[in-house]
Amino acid sequence: MMHRTARFAAALLAALSLAPAAFAADEKVNVLQYALAHPTDNASLKNSPNLGDSVPPAVKLQQPPGSSSFAYFYYAGQPIIVDLKTRSIVRIGG
Repeated sequence: MMHRTARFAAALLAALSLAPAAFAADEKVNVLQYALAHPTDNASLKNSPNLGDSVPPAVKLQQPPGSSSFAYFYYAGQPIIVDLKTRSIVRIGG
């Protein structure tokens, strides 16, 4: 009989081994490449965006076909990649 810690560790390892496959299936497009190929008008923000910042609801995000997790907008001529679940900035520039 496995101890609770050993069972937890086994479950965690199984979940982690499946995670890359699940992510690859979800994201069929490179969002940064798509954003660079499909620029938009610059968004207006009070302050320059920083990694981890939340994007205000007034900023219209562009969601590439095949991406359910990430979107983008442009600021100062650069693409800004956003996590759709949290609306937080995960990458700035190309």
